Amino acid sequence: MKGGGKMDFQVAGETLDKAERTRIAAELGLPVADAGPHGEGTIVRVIAEGAAPDLIAALRSGCAAIVEQGPPGTLPSAKLSAALADGHLLVSLTTRLAWTLDTAAQFCEGLLVRGLLPAAVRHDAELSLHEAIINAVLHGNLAMGGSLVDDPSQFDAFCQRLTATLADPDKATRRIDLSAWVADGKLHIRVADQGGGYDPDSIRPPVNVEAKSGRGLEIMRVMSAGLTVTDGGRTATLAFMV
Repeated sequence: MKGGGKMDFQVAGETLDKAERTRIAAELGLPVADAGPHGEGTIVRVIAEGAAPDLIAALRSGCAAIVEQGPPGTLPSAKLSAALADGHLLVSLTTRLAWTLDTAAQFCEGLLVRGLLPAAVRHDAELSLHEAIINAVLHGNLAMGGSLVDDPSQFDAFCQRLTATLADPDKATRRIDLSAWVADGKLHIRVADQGGGYDPDSIRPPVNVEAKSGRGLEIMRVMSAGLTVTDGGRTATLAFMV
């Protein structure tokens, strides 16, 4: 593992009680951070479920990874281990928080503060990531089908169905995993969901180029320096020249 062994990383989560912090650390396979001084680069910061302010603060810190609290057995232990080994930033959120927070903007601001994202690339990265998160939430974890639509009456019905679906704890606590790293002169941003997947080759650009919906993949392809869809459609990796 880059920078030392796995035990060099520790779990910190000041807003969680000791028992829950210990439970999460054990599930992630890492020790709980002691009370002594430690570098942020060795910290996996765990935030309480739905704690948007804590997520925003953690993104602007130098911590190695951020994991939102979730039910037992749902945390991304294998992905976290791989990310720490490769020196990638991993931010693992529940579907509910990923949807209700302006996640793309906050993630990009965190990358900017960390020196991973040049300001000149911010607009393209944020717009592309926004589309990737919408796809991961709506078509992936929530399995809603269709898309955000232009007709106001249909839009209202869609939003009501979305609210009802997010009330399902099984779907709302599925993970959206964001990771970022720089390699070969490019910033790579990966978005992974736990949905049923899809065949990206079956998605065609919308006939109406002015449509407000159904253009997610096309926007990602145009705005990035590369889009790769893997894991049966569950993972999208965007690249941006830096």
